Amino acid sequence: MKTKIRNVSKIVLSIIVFINIILISTSIVLNLAEFNAIFFFDIFVCLVLLFDFFKGFNKSSDKLGYFKENFIGLIAAIPFDLMLSPFLVSDYIMFIKFIRVLLLIALFFRIVGVFLKSTHLDEILGVFVLVVIGSTLGLYLIDPSMNNLFDDLWFVIVSLTTVGYGDITPSTVFGKVFSLVLLIIGVFIFSAITGAISSYFMDNVLQEGSYHIHELKENVANSEEELKKVNEQLNENEKKIEELKEEIIELKEIIEKNN
Repeated sequence: MKTKIRNVSKIVLSIIVFINIILISTSIVLNLAEFNAIFFFDIFVCLVLLFDFFKGFNKSSDKLGYFKENFIGLIAAIPFDLMLSPFLVSDYIMFIKFIRVLLLIALFFRIVGVFLKSTHLDEILGVFVLVVIGSTLGLYLIDPSMNNLFDDLWFVIVSLTTVGYGDITPSTVFGKVFSLVLLIIGVFIFSAITGAISSYFMDNVLQEGSYHIHELKENVANSEEELKKVNEQLNENEKKIEELKEEIIELKEIIEKNN
């Protein structure tokens, strides 16, 4: 259960960081005023990041190591642009915002990177990018009827994702055969992505289940030890009772002799 909650919290954290990156970037491009909805959402994200940092810092046994690994998250969580806005001109504020966007992007990829590596999605996405680039260039050379490289790229991505809008299609035989191969490759790639994500969550469920099984085994072992101790205590009590019986018999014999 704890693993599942931790995974969900990381996903939620990555989502709100990504949204904050989009909103701050929008405020930079449009030169929006400081006190607006973006401002309050940014404050909320900063509080969440600070809470996440200090929660992990408090639980970590190696404080210095944790700080070195997560100092980017701490710096990204401090809204320097909002704190210094009363003292600096707008150009400097925009520059600080730009730096914060870069830090948030680094933090986002750090959070997502752990998930990608654990699911091997980084390798699958790498293959996907190579297929897209290679297929775009190959289609550009094979089918000259396509207008430009962008149309080739559009057709490749639409084919790999099996969406198939049909607005751009190859006209030559080689182009059509090439598009069939792309469709098959797309099915395999996205099946691999689905399988990797499912395997990741199943592994977490199995780890959680194995943890509970191990805990039950420990409880059973402890119960067996306690039962063993109780049995030993009962045996000792039985011995003491037998000794008492023998003493009582001896006392009776002594009393009878005296009488």
